[in-house]
Amino acid sequence: MNDKNKSKWQKLWASSKNKWLFGIPLGGFLAVIVGATALGGFNGVMHVTNSNQFCYSCHIGMDTIVEEYQASRHFNNATGVQASCADCHVPKEFLPKMWTKVRATKDIYHKLVGTVNLENFEEQRLHQAEYVWKVMIARDSQECRNCHQASTWSTDKQSLRARQHHLGEMVTDDKTCIDCHIGVAHSKPAIR
Repeated sequence: MNDKNKSKWQKLWASSKNKWLFGIPLGGFLAVIVGATALGGFNGVMHVTNSNQFCYSCHIGMDTIVEEYQASRHFNNATGVQASCADCHVPKEFLPKMWTKVRATKDIYHKLVGTVNLENFEEQRLHQAEYVWKVMIARDSQECRNCHQASTWSTDKQSLRARQHHLGEMVTDDKTCIDCHIGVAHSKPAIR
């Protein structure tokens, strides 16, 4: 290495006489710490808002929504596998999940100001259920399919009617889970 190149490398690693240059690595280190803390906080909030306890904080007592869910096979079954509220109502993919969370702030607002309460919940239940059904159909029941994968079904163990629907209508008529399984975890609201 010639002297000219050697002096470039020595300059690069030599301590600077300018004190402000010390702020560049310190600022980068602080940015990493702040970013990691923010990411950890964001993950924590996502985890808490996907918990059943968080969902129950508004929905308990609302026309027995929680009680219906807890009596369903999604909560209580012979295998002991339990689907949480978020498993059915919150997408796993990041952008759809964020859209669902942002949209849910409207529900929290209405709960806090009292426009949705025990007295008027039954009146609004059908509208809310229809919105959920519409979203599930648009997403091809992806939240159902996250757990119930057709490739692992033992259709020979299903009833004849279920087998015909699963092997026939779902394929030929382009139906999705929610087309037939409305009211699996919650009672189907009365249609006015």
